[in-house]
Amino acid sequence: MWLAFVVVSPAFAQISPISTQGLFFDQASNAHRGNYLEVDAGLIYNDNVDLTPNGPGDTLAMIGLVGDTARNGPRLDYSLVSDLSLVKYLHSEFPTQPFGFAYGTGEFKIVPGLFSWTATDSYNEAQLTPYAPLTPNNLEAINYFRTGPRFTLRPTLRTTVVVDGIYSIVDSSSKSPQYVNINNHAYGGDITISRAFSSIASVYITGVEEKVEFSDTTVNTDFREESIFGGFRLVDARTSLDVAAGYTKLYLTTLIDVQSIVGLVQRPQNQSPSGVTWNLNLARLIRPTQRVSLTATQQVTDAANLFNLSVNQAVPTTVAYRLNSGEPFTYRTFGAAWRLQETRTTLEIDGNYITQRYSATPSLDVNQRVIGAVFTRQLSAVLNWDIGASYEHDDYASGGRINTVNAITSLRWRLGQRLSLRFLYAHYSYEPNGYRNNQVGVIAAYGIQGAGTASAAVPALTPGNPLQPNAPFNPQPYP
Repeated sequence: MWLAFVVVSPAFAQISPISTQGLFFDQASNAHRGNYLEVDAGLIYNDNVDLTPNGPGDTLAMIGLVGDTARNGPRLDYSLVSDLSLVKYLHSEFPTQPFGFAYGTGEFKIVPGLFSWTATDSYNEAQLTPYAPLTPNNLEAINYFRTGPRFTLRPTLRTTVVVDGIYSIVDSSSKSPQYVNINNHAYGGDITISRAFSSIASVYITGVEEKVEFSDTTVNTDFREESIFGGFRLVDARTSLDVAAGYTKLYLTTLIDVQSIVGLVQRPQNQSPSGVTWNLNLARLIRPTQRVSLTATQQVTDAANLFNLSVNQAVPTTVAYRLNSGEPFTYRTFGAAWRLQETRTTLEIDGNYITQRYSATPSLDVNQRVIGAVFTRQLSAVLNWDIGASYEHDDYASGGRINTVNAITSLRWRLGQRLSLRFLYAHYSYEPNGYRNNQVGVIAAYGIQGAGTASAAVPALTPGNPLQPNAPFNPQPYP
């Protein structure tokens, strides 16, 4: 089913028809017990589907896949994080299309412990024009597929060497006239040497080389990346720490023309966002029912890899992705989160400060601040209530400022061990234009895996790479 959704077309949760119905909201809810997967179907009424002054309303029919699940087996390991919906607009001119995101990884062990084949696919959406509201006419879908062989060597009981071959394909699509073609393919490899001091502590060093070639080099530039970095990882029953630092060098292999506010200019060959990269991810159980998480990152990345980086962070974020070009940029984020999970009550609060810096086109630089909170309460054995909100403030180097507010509340009614109904209301507002809408609907969910309510204790998490516990920090993160 996941593969069927992924291949619908060649996206991030808050861009879905229910603006804050994303993995951030679903994971913070106490309606699930960790490892879960469910199929959703329902109807949602939107009173301003075009996000224009006095715009028309419409009813949306949706079917989706929501979950956070993983498995480790003798021959096959996989993980899936999904909040993906196929949406049909019953009256407006918007075409039927998927919204949301999916992130899946798999490893087939051909010779267990020595040789395996890995594959990763992520599907997400990016906003094309930051000064226009989030509608299907202002979105671009990005599908990023990566695969390759993996060799694992253990010369000593404490030393491990992992060598990966890399081949990836990025496929982008949009019906918007502002569509940015970032289709590309890349190939390369990486090598990681790790040394365990004990069962909970280890160090590692990684080298990466990759070449990225774009289909359209008029708005993108081919580049080659070389990276080296090292780190320390500590994971025990209450603490998970991953800290790393290194250096990334990018070599531009073509020149492109960039349309700027002063006209058509040619990118100088030496303007590439090379530099120091670093990462800190820390999660700590301060009490059996409370966990705090901190993250700080500086990366050299691009649009296709940005979603994968955010999924791997300890602190969730509902910041919308903006797509300007396939040009690599320097990405920094600082975040903190606090989670309280009692027997019947869950509260999660997080905040992020994010910057993006473009060496060749500084007019695209942006600073983003976002805070969010979700409160959930198990009213009875069959009823769960959720309420959440997020606020985002964006400052663009070109002079624009944007404020976005998302709010949502829902009541989940469990009809059986696997079947439930969700009644919801969501609100979205966008300034300075004053666009806003309200959404009400009902969604039926059938649990494929992990039905039930959350446990009272907060489980310890690996904040550095929760979806890939054996993978070290990567300056251009490969899933």
